[in-house]
Formats: sequence, C-alpha cells, structure tokens
Amino acid sequence: MAMDEQTLIQHALKLFAECDYDQQDISTELMQDKLAITPEQILQLLQNLRTAELVEQDSFALTASGREYALHVLQAHRLYETYLARKTGHSESIWHQLADEREHELSKDDVKKLAEELGHPRFDPHGDPIPTASGEMPAKQGNPLVNFSAGWEGRVVHIEDEPSHLYTRISQAGITTDSVLRIEQANTKEIHIRLEGQTFIFPHAVAEQITVVALGNDDTFDESIERLSTLKPGEKAEIVGMSSLCRGLERSRLLDLGVVPGTVATVQLLNPSGSPIGYAIRGACIALRKEQAEHIRIRKVRQ
Repeated sequence: MAMDEQTLIQHALKLFAECDYDQQDISTELMQDKLAITPEQILQLLQNLRTAELVEQDSFALTASGREYALHVLQAHRLYETYLARKTGHSESIWHQLADEREHELSKDDVKKLAEELGHPRFDPHGDPIPTASGEMPAKQGNPLVNFSAGWEGRVVHIEDEPSHLYTRISQAGITTDSVLRIEQANTKEIHIRLEGQTFIFPHAVAEQITVVALGNDDTFDESIERLSTLKPGEKAEIVGMSSLCRGLERSRLLDLGVVPGTVATVQLLNPSGSPIGYAIRGACIALRKEQAEHIRIRKVRQ
C-alpha cells in the first residue's frame, strides 16, 4: 500500500535521524531501498522536505526543525515497540510494523505519557536508543558480530529488525539484547555461535544484524546455562531465569506457577509428538510447549 505524503515524510525523517546516529551516509539509492519508492518519488520527496525547511537545501542534513521532528517520530516508534514488548502478547515479528503505523498518531503529550508509563526506558527491545524529550541519546556502542573471531565471548546489545526475514532467523534462535554468547567457528561465509547449551550457524548476512560488546571484568560466559527444552528424563535442573522474549500474560502465568530462580524442575510426562512436555515444578505437572520451554533458563543439577 502506498504511503500518503505526510507518512512518507515522517519515514524519511526517521531514516535521516537513524543514519545520522549510525554515522552512515545518506544517498538517493539508500532512500530508494529503505523507503521502497521510485527515483522520481525520491526527487519529489527531497523537494518537499527542503521546501518545508526540514532538510538543508544543498545536502541531506536535517535542519534544526527537521531533527526535532525526526526525533519525535523516532521516540514514538521505539517507545511503542517497547510498550508492545512489555504490555501485550504480540509477536516480536510484528512489533516494527505496528509501531510504524502507530508512530504517526502519537502527539508529544501521548509520547510523554507513554514514556512515563514505561519508566523512561533508554533502549527499545532491539537495543535501539530511545531519544529523550530533549532529543538526547546514549552513545553508540558495540560492533557487528562478524567482526570477531573464534573463541571471542560477548554480550548482544542490539539486533537490527530490518529486513524482517533476517530478524526472524535471529528471534527464532532466541537471541535477545541481553544474550551472552561465544563464537565457536568463523569463516568468510558463516559464523557458529554457542548460546545456552546450543550451537547456531548464521550466514554473514544474519550475523551482521547482531551488535555485540565484550564481556566486562565481572561478567563471564557460563557454559552451564541451558534451556529447559534440553532437559531429558531422569535429569534435574535449577531454574535460573527467563528470556526477555517471554512476556505479558505468558510470563505472569509462569511466575505464578513457580517458574522462578531456584526452583527445581524435572521431566515428568513426555508427548509422543515432542510437544508439549510435562515438567514437575513445585509439586505440580506443568505442560509447556517447546517454544515456551526455550524461554526458560536452567542449570542442570548433578545427582
């Protein structure tokens, strides 16, 4: 569906602000790719932006008013994604689309109230910085995962959510902005990472979407942390936490059932199809689908 002129202007301003933050050069080719419009539409868009004094006449730089407008749209988008992640059961695969639709409807007062309701978060669920009301953003940190070699350990701080088909590969692996990982192998085509008892193999195009930082002095890669889905009959495990991908009512239900750090879990009932599986937790048998068990972090207990 074609965007109306006002929506297209807002998307363009948001793109300009993102490129400025990432220190990425803007070109008509980049605009055409990101905004999915024709070269003729690009020329008309730039003319409209310059006529409205939102972009400088002789460059792609935002004017002061253009930057203020762009950061408002960016703040609205990222706050709304945060709202969707924390307060709703919507899949992460549609957060961006829903935020793209809603960002144009939120006034400055709406954005202010949303920020207050969420506790003024500094980053959205993908690790993107959220501008403050005054337009301030934390300094950019980290480097793409593909920049590092085998044996390197670090923490994920940002996951690019576009294009969606690459983001889906990352989210299906259960990788979040607080994931700690180790690179097992790396070559010119793909990278193998170890995460929570499993190995994932990504082509460079996917790994380039993941931004990481080195572990701090008091932080370590804990090889003993796995996912509940890896627990086998006869094994016992201590729950150590839940992934941030487990949200809303599902997270509340699991907490109410005793899925909290320190609780011991065992496999009680197997399903011939493999899912759901019944886990003994605090004297009750809780049936969990495989994707739910993937969100629960454990450390196996020696018996």
